[in-house]
Amino acid sequence: MTSTPKPRRMAAMRARMPLLPLILIGLLSALLFGGLAGLGAGVFALLLIVPFLVLGLLLFTNSFASFRFGGEGVFWLVAGLAVLTALADTVSPVRTRGLMTVALLGLAIYALRGMFVFAAHSWLGKVLVAVFLLFFALGALSSLRAGHIHWHAFAYQVGYDLKLPIMLLAGFCVALGEKGEQRFWLLVKIVLVLCLAALALELAAPSVHRLIARNATAAHNGNPLLPGLPLATGPFVHPGVLASMAALFLCCVFARWLSGQGSRLGNVALCGGFLLVLLLSGQRQEFLDTMAACAILLFSSRTRPRILSVLIALLGMALVAGAVLLLLGPDNRAELAMQWGLTPSYQALASPRTVFYVDAVQLANSHFPLGIGFGKFAGEAARLFDRSVYEALGYGARYWWYRQDLYLLDTYWPNLFAEAGWIGGSAVLLLGVLMTFYALQRAWTVREARERLLWRLAFVGHFLALSGSLTAPIYGDPNAVALPFMFFGMAFAYSLRLRREEAAALAARHEAEFGAAAMGVTVLPRAA
Repeated sequence: MTSTPKPRRMAAMRARMPLLPLILIGLLSALLFGGLAGLGAGVFALLLIVPFLVLGLLLFTNSFASFRFGGEGVFWLVAGLAVLTALADTVSPVRTRGLMTVALLGLAIYALRGMFVFAAHSWLGKVLVAVFLLFFALGALSSLRAGHIHWHAFAYQVGYDLKLPIMLLAGFCVALGEKGEQRFWLLVKIVLVLCLAALALELAAPSVHRLIARNATAAHNGNPLLPGLPLATGPFVHPGVLASMAALFLCCVFARWLSGQGSRLGNVALCGGFLLVLLLSGQRQEFLDTMAACAILLFSSRTRPRILSVLIALLGMALVAGAVLLLLGPDNRAELAMQWGLTPSYQALASPRTVFYVDAVQLANSHFPLGIGFGKFAGEAARLFDRSVYEALGYGARYWWYRQDLYLLDTYWPNLFAEAGWIGGSAVLLLGVLMTFYALQRAWTVREARERLLWRLAFVGHFLALSGSLTAPIYGDPNAVALPFMFFGMAFAYSLRLRREEAAALAARHEAEFGAAAMGVTVLPRAA
């Protein structure tokens, strides 16, 4: 008598069935790309790889069935592009990061619907709408007042600036289920393994790493976090990309740890792994931002949300900042002061970051209350189409890096303040601060476990993006911030769903009590 498989065994067999088509697709794709490379069409093969991998990720996560408002498709599209394009740019002869911008254009309709949801249920949503209406109106008025409008630069910069509200609002259409969360943490583990493997190769056989990572551009300076070692790029093109990825995922895992999810050993291993990656990248800004974000999360998880707690936290941060400055020593403190223009020096006058901030302030002051208009200064449009302001300020004669077309996109906020003026730039900056503190306040006060985790992720995403934007142009770079920005909308949508469920349960309770009272029956409260 033959025995039939047990139900659990049958379920396991059905669960493994989707892996067979994926394995077959993987083998066929390897033959396809290998054949193209062998025929001399390696560039064409690389152009196909990223879309093909994103397509495979969407198929694996069943995202095509969930490209709807409240599904997972948008999240996996953004997450897949953020990771895969960062990896592909390391070896590809053509840049693939522009694929994220193309995807954002397709997500604009989702962001528009998310805007209506956010504005209808939160004062902050109304502020967001007002801020961007004000910003684009001031930028357009500034361009009109200037008299001569370079329309290519104007249109390009407006499109570039529209990416920010789309990124901020796209997350409102996403809802990750339990399996979706498990896949996200699996993605985090895969990224860590890739980073550690690439870093091991880079340290053990740097010539082999350079042969594979053909586009990697690490500075020749030593690692300030691990003296004696060089700056590492790992599987990415630049130490900054490696540090940003490690900082985000380290903080995400730390938030999960504080929320009581995942095993303790697993969380410790992931945090330790990403901390090692962060140290090997040698990026002081990302390291300090990560430590600050984790410290704030830890403090908020151990204290109650009171004014005294906030004051103690601010005092602690000031003491830590002072201690860090003391540990840096007089030479490093003097170098930082010169780089930021706090002390007069030739280096400060020649540092691109300092130059852009100083000139942006001067331009905003001279054109107050408006700015110089879209597409004129410290942005992609000015670099591509209109350098008249640069020439008027004497950049061609004064700065070698301008003549070599370097560092023209080394900052973010100078572009906004110069082009939209003090009012427009300050409005966007204030919005970023408000969204960061709003996420922290929600993470500090909510009690439901999953809701608290999502708000902690939202705080981490906005805090790292905002603090990093002071020294890098990441706030407008969708490859760097589109994924972390999504957590805010996801947290808000989940909180809204919980409130609606609670209201429906309360309404049903009241209806039952009213009906029972009409019949003279006492309704006992439900046991917790």
